[in-house]
Amino acid sequence: MAKKKIAILLSTYNGQQYLAEQLQSLQKQSYEDWHLYIRDDGSHDKTTHIIREFCESDSRIVWVNEKKQINLGVKQSFMRLLTDVEADYYMFCDQDDVWLPNKISITLAAMEDNGVPQLTFTDLRLVDNKLNLIKRESVLSRVKVGYWTDASNVFFDNVVTGCTVMINSELKSAVLPVNADAIVMHDWFLTIIAAQIGTIHFVAQETILYRQHQENQVGINDSYLARLAKLKNFKKFIKQTALQVNQANLSLKKTDYRASKKMNRFVNFPQRRGWEKLGLLISKGGFKKHTLFGTVALNLALFSLKSSDMK
Repeated sequence: MAKKKIAILLSTYNGQQYLAEQLQSLQKQSYEDWHLYIRDDGSHDKTTHIIREFCESDSRIVWVNEKKQINLGVKQSFMRLLTDVEADYYMFCDQDDVWLPNKISITLAAMEDNGVPQLTFTDLRLVDNKLNLIKRESVLSRVKVGYWTDASNVFFDNVVTGCTVMINSELKSAVLPVNADAIVMHDWFLTIIAAQIGTIHFVAQETILYRQHQENQVGINDSYLARLAKLKNFKKFIKQTALQVNQANLSLKKTDYRASKKMNRFVNFPQRRGWEKLGLLISKGGFKKHTLFGTVALNLALFSLKSSDMK
């Protein structure tokens, strides 16, 4: 494969505690021909000071909004970076993880130079705030990745973590422009579009220490306490489910993909009446996520949705 321009996209927000360690892990990558583009989302701690120091010492690191930091939220911030930066391949980086030394080279090796929209992602290792292992097995070791990245199933659950992803410019072109408020998260929407009109490659190798801590904006927490917290705030989950349906509808409009019957049932579900919903959930077995708890929560939320809840 000819040498390609790799852009790493990093959105920061009050990340002073772990940011330097993450940036150092990028600098230790075995593949060195990359550029990091940082957009700060309005930090009011020492994050911007750390960014400035790294930019001054490494010409590969660029602070794209040094003159003006406006808070957009994580989705819009990443989508703004993706829109504004030009490259052949794009990777997404969180401020609090640690990349293992071969992360870029391993991911890049799985990309095919064929002009087809592509997304490649890897497995990840779950660690606590001090980088101690939370689980010995990798995050995706028991997940049927092929099933959940198929176009017919990706509407219902996302097993692709953004900080493990590399996409090509063709997938970027297929996704943009997009209103970030109309999607659940950038990584999920990229995966949906890639499943419909491109290819998805999974590398069953851990390439990142995925740090879990109290300040995580998005993370993996499947403890019983975390699940109970979701049930306690079920109204919020219903709103996210409405956004999930909206995201699915938006993808089909973008790609003109010929949806399966199950996909069509999902995108049209909020418009059905209560008894129709119940009948479909019973007769068709409902909609599934990759955990039993998630499956139950999704179906309860869908049953509660009304057409007026949709944007």
